[in-house]
Amino acid sequence: MERSKVYWENTVIPSLRAGKTVLIVGHENNLRSLLMRFEGIPKEDIINLSLPRAVPLAYRLDENLKPIPRPDGKLDEATGFLRGEWLGGDEAVSEILDRDHKQVYDVSIKENLETNTTADQWRKWMSFVMGKPAPEMSAKALNGFFRKM
Repeated sequence: MERSKVYWENTVIPSLRAGKTVLIVGHENNLRSLLMRFEGIPKEDIINLSLPRAVPLAYRLDENLKPIPRPDGKLDEATGFLRGEWLGGDEAVSEILDRDHKQVYDVSIKENLETNTTADQWRKWMSFVMGKPAPEMSAKALNGFFRKM
């Protein structure tokens, strides 16, 4: 908790006050610690906050750097704790968290649920989350691919 407080106060807040957009990437426990402080989640509840891997969570902040409620006025449906918006949507994050929970706790699962997707499904997901690449970027990516062959 104390390390995240130092990081929040000495790094994040000055960057936000300077008008910068901040991207925070971290391990689930480090992110929980930051979110606990940022969202005002009680210590006894924070352990119940599961976070998906590699799914951005965007916040809009007021002048005091406090989260502005989501447009629908509700907490996210995926975790029930957060005022931020998952890029990709609550439903997609709910599916990821459900899959992760099954992977860890459901002993009847006999396969890795993360690798049970095709490359095409992954591309569709990434296209949904990140948007389609501009045509010139696709051409550059293909050029690099063919040069390596």
